[in-house]
Amino acid sequence: MAKLEFNKDPNRKKAFKRVEETHISEPKKTFSTTATLENTPKPYNTTPNPKIGRPRKNKTYSTIRIQRHTVNRINALQNTLNFDTQDDLIINMLDKLETVLDSEQKTMLDMYMKTYTAKEKRQNS
Repeated sequence: MAKLEFNKDPNRKKAFKRVEETHISEPKKTFSTTATLENTPKPYNTTPNPKIGRPRKNKTYSTIRIQRHTVNRINALQNTLNFDTQDDLIINMLDKLETVLDSEQKTMLDMYMKTYTAKEKRQNS
């Protein structure tokens, strides 16, 4: 490997480059609120758009985990029987099931309903 030698002259002074003064440039165009208000296009639809998502009707909702196949069955039944929501379909089906229960099963259902409603009241308060 070659040996590198640096011959630095200690008497040599560094020549500084002169920095010229920087002039602040003026913008070609400035923002004007009146011009933007005049140039904005008028909305085509004057009626407000309906809100996206599920409408809230002072109801409390909960989530249950069911398989996709079951969801597809619920949606198919909902569309076939012309129910507005899945909730309406399930309420109707549960009402029909409750009428089929015998007296012992109805007693058990009432006991479970009292237990779950009391538990829900404790959690909410």
